[in-house]
Amino acid sequence: MEPVGVHVAQARRTTATVLKQWSLPDALAEDARLVVSELVSNAIIHGSGDVRLRLRHDDHELQIRVTDDSTTPARRRRAGAAGLGGRGLHLVACLSTRWGVADGGRTTYAVISTLTEGSPCRRTTQSSSDPTC
Repeated sequence: MEPVGVHVAQARRTTATVLKQWSLPDALAEDARLVVSELVSNAIIHGSGDVRLRLRHDDHELQIRVTDDSTTPARRRRAGAAGLGGRGLHLVACLSTRWGVADGGRTTYAVISTLTEGSPCRRTTQSSSDPTC
């Protein structure tokens, strides 16, 4: 897809459709849509060239991969209290089992376990000392 903001919503809709076809739980699909939104937005804002979204699912996990042409890897930024940006990869880290970069910085990926009751941010028994959520 071309790197324009309107494609973030399209990526969310496509993700929702695919995850419904795969019969994944609604809470997991909601987390995945948010992760897709953040990764696609980052690729559009900070990357270059066309943005590609890939979803892969097996018995244990959902893998989300977003690729653009930039070789500058995604990284967490410190968000100011009044700032509007800088929280996206913190959300991705919170909602994912793991995340990272691959392909020389061109791809940012997130993995969400399909075996758990939900992300650490959604669990009511979560420790208040967890720094990522």
